[in-house]
Amino acid sequence: MQNFREVCVREGTTASKKLKEFIERYLAVHNDGNPQLLLIKFIEEAKLKECFFCRGHFDRLWKVEYRSGLVAPTCEVCLNKNRAKGVFSTVRRVLGLMK
Repeated sequence: MQNFREVCVREGTTASKKLKEFIERYLAVHNDGNPQLLLIKFIEEAKLKECFFCRGHFDRLWKVEYRSGLVAPTCEVCLNKNRAKGVFSTVRRVLGLMK
């Protein structure tokens, strides 16, 4: 635990802020249950140009593969939230813009 605090200080943040960020990202991915179970809903949302996480409608969405295996349309804001530094990042890779 002390090592975690030291790393946080080195990065200019606190352990509580890092844990809060982790919890927010975790809930964004897992709050509705296992994302793989929402395949039909995911396909419908992709057609509507809707972000999988915030449910906002955007002209430009990124197709993103997450560490959980989920591939989802993601807006710029949610992509940046999920692209945390270090081991807490939920983004595996960005596959490009949705068409």
